[in-house]
Amino acid sequence: MESSFFGVIMAGGRGTRFWPVSTRKLPKQFLNLTGDRTMLQETASRFEGLCGHGEIMVVTGSDHRKTVLEQLPWIRSENLLLEPSGRNTAACIGWAAKTLIDRGCGSDLMVVVPSDHVIDDPQGFRDTLLMATPPAIDGKLVTIGITPDHPATGYGYLEKGKSLAEGIYEVSSFREKPDLETASEYLAGGKYFWNAGMFIWRADVIMEEIARYLPGLCEELMQLGPGTSPDTEQYSALQSISIDYGVMENADNVVVVPALFGWNDIGDWPSARRCGVGRGEVLAIDSGNNIVWNRGKLTVLLGVNDISVVETDSVTLIMSDEYSQKLREVVAELEDKEPDLV
Repeated sequence: MESSFFGVIMAGGRGTRFWPVSTRKLPKQFLNLTGDRTMLQETASRFEGLCGHGEIMVVTGSDHRKTVLEQLPWIRSENLLLEPSGRNTAACIGWAAKTLIDRGCGSDLMVVVPSDHVIDDPQGFRDTLLMATPPAIDGKLVTIGITPDHPATGYGYLEKGKSLAEGIYEVSSFREKPDLETASEYLAGGKYFWNAGMFIWRADVIMEEIARYLPGLCEELMQLGPGTSPDTEQYSALQSISIDYGVMENADNVVVVPALFGWNDIGDWPSARRCGVGRGEVLAIDSGNNIVWNRGKLTVLLGVNDISVVETDSVTLIMSDEYSQKLREVVAELEDKEPDLV
């Protein structure tokens, strides 16, 4: 059985842990943090050689239609799905799957990826997906696993089960974000992968799994009318749950393929440091493991470590790494006090 690829890019989200550079009007997926191209453009370019522009679909917020069209001017209008509100990944993926099924493409493969990951080897990305193709065609839910290189506490983990073929393993369990001691045990054991949130499966198969484990959401999705801009009230009423919690952790046909590429989810300023993200002139004395982003001013760091210094036209953020997860609380507080800043 042959199957075509559809690249489904999830480009919603606020990127609040990348504030103040990432804002409601221009979230991080639309920024050029790592090079000349934006993260969305980089993500779309990785599908070259797997599928054409006509098989790339972007799911994003309705407020960002113009931005996507500016950055991907070749995208077909029917492949730009506009969410009136974010309802998490199960709704996003389910809507994309339903759209493909309605077009008669139910047996085709969906390669589902976030729009804000850094991948250092595009060919390795394509090779990984080609390895994942046979089990996906056979009806497996395939997830891409990242081999850990340090005991990360910010990622979920996949436990490797028995081998089904070379480079293809059953997933025996999903593990939540661990503490440092547990993450170190996972790293030493060699049986765990980071859960990167990248998937490949047939459109009809994932829809069947959503119907099995999230029947309420499936019924709500089936009631959505055709087109790329659903009714706001109807879409906003969809169940909000991640595909991992709702489906993957319950399904019995999940397999993992180890990634043949380097990966970083660049989820916050400290993780961006590992990707070489930074901007502006810096003089650092007796300082290390810092990141600076400014508009061309000289930033002098003297005797400080593990901090982020981020400057925009309106805001200067100085943050210790240990507080990076609390940045969302700052954004939430400013929503009421200074909404124009977020």
